[in-house]
Amino acid sequence: MISFQQLRRFFLNLSLTTILVTAIAFSFSSEESWATVPLTKLIHQQPVQIANMNRAKAMTKDLEGKTQETMGNITGNPKDQMMGKAKQVESKVRNSAEDLKDNMKLTGRTKAVSKNIEGKAQEAKGKMTGDRADQAAGKAKQAESQGRNMVEDVKDKVRDIFN
Repeated sequence: MISFQQLRRFFLNLSLTTILVTAIAFSFSSEESWATVPLTKLIHQQPVQIANMNRAKAMTKDLEGKTQETMGNITGNPKDQMMGKAKQVESKVRNSAEDLKDNMKLTGRTKAVSKNIEGKAQEAKGKMTGDRADQAAGKAKQAESQGRNMVEDVKDKVRDIFN
């Protein structure tokens, strides 16, 4: 039989996960959000989008784990505490795998776009959780993305000169 606390915990986790995914996907109605990108552009940039969806899933898993651990701390349920910590570790592993993929495959503009989206997602997560460190790190990643784009612009101009 399902208890009231289990039902409440389920709906709390579900609602927090939905809020986070919506915030990341729509970037609070930003002009550069995933929802406003034309379909043809999404088709041509599919690998980047998939990699960032994996990061979004990792962030969602992290938030879910923190929520479950907190619920376990409040209720005194050691199983929830451990499951929450396990989800947080899973999130870190997923992020590490995505970092490895980024370092191995992505170059140039693709890496800049990926870093920008990653920064926006991290900044949104920081805003959702109130974590100023995440907000600052997200903005730093966006700034790094702008720098990479400038470098790519210079490379393109040099190629145009010699071609």
